[in-house]
Amino acid sequence: MPNEEEALQNRVRSLMQDAGMTQTQLAEAIGITRTKLSLSLSGDRRFSTFELAAIAEKFHTTVDFLVSGKTPSTAALAARDDSHKSPAWEVAVKRAESLDETEAALNDLGIAKVISPLPNWQRPALTGLAIGDGPTLADAARTLLADDFRADMPSAIETAFGIHVIAQALGSGFDGLSWRSEDCRIIVINTDVAWSRQRFTLAHELGHHLAGDVDTKGLLVDTNVMSTEHRIPEMRANAFAAALLMPEKEIRERVNGPVTPSLFASLISAFLVSSDALAWRLKSLGLVDDAERNSLSRMSAAEAAFEGGWEDRYFELVKHQSRQRPPEALVLRSLRAFVAGDISAEWPARVLDCAPDLLHAALDGAASEVVEDKEPVFVP
Repeated sequence: MPNEEEALQNRVRSLMQDAGMTQTQLAEAIGITRTKLSLSLSGDRRFSTFELAAIAEKFHTTVDFLVSGKTPSTAALAARDDSHKSPAWEVAVKRAESLDETEAALNDLGIAKVISPLPNWQRPALTGLAIGDGPTLADAARTLLADDFRADMPSAIETAFGIHVIAQALGSGFDGLSWRSEDCRIIVINTDVAWSRQRFTLAHELGHHLAGDVDTKGLLVDTNVMSTEHRIPEMRANAFAAALLMPEKEIRERVNGPVTPSLFASLISAFLVSSDALAWRLKSLGLVDDAERNSLSRMSAAEAAFEGGWEDRYFELVKHQSRQRPPEALVLRSLRAFVAGDISAEWPARVLDCAPDLLHAALDGAASEVVEDKEPVFVP
């Protein structure tokens, strides 16, 4: 039975054979001499961390597979099972899978982590009743979030829970997804929907992670977080999002009588949610009846802004609602490794969704080369 180093060599040879690639071609592709590659494949020289990352990139696999033979994550397998979904869904899944592969490669190469998934999270006991469990989870989540978390929810969630948050334009028919593997947790949000829906979707996806909904399959996709589909995980995630974004205590402190249009407009400003979400929340707390809910939910965000006197804030939200956001912690981690010469520009370029040449130009030669006498070496 081959040892770990021999198994690694066999996997590289197998990938070369399947691709019809010679040692000379692979050596040229990953930037080393044929002699070096031959020595590594024969066991007389170890592959460097840089070379393993380059080989994984070349063959569209992971360093984890090269080193351990580990198959793709359950999330990746689930994604392939649902390949019939919308184009927007497919783009989002591919984005999550690419980021997961990058995280896995950095882990296998021993690159220092910036965040770890759910480092301090302790899930409270759940009853199985979605409407009640959502607020229970929200109360527990709020103890780990900064008091001002609603001002920058993506950063607050990354900091408190170690979940990578990505926001980008993905097209119609998709709101968000939750991804979980052995290496990382990810939330992807579609910026092709209104700012209020993006915020609710982000809270909804966080609820899936904290409730454990994403743990078994590894992938949950929400084409419409406002759907009335009565599945317990979706109902619970929506109840969680409502309670997290619009805490009952804060609402009751502000509502001491009838909910007038002026008061309703000020509540939208305070919680930065849609009129529909707020109206339903007030109804669930017994502060308005069904007729009042129906009437208040018709108030547009623009009308609320003018009624409540927060027009400038509203215009800022609209202006920036299409802004893309990369996963900041993973950006930092991969850029540090690139500048240190541990990985190629391909990996941080994946995270930033840009061309590798752009990184070289932006850093203006800051990235060091892997020199002959100072190779970072991976020991299986």
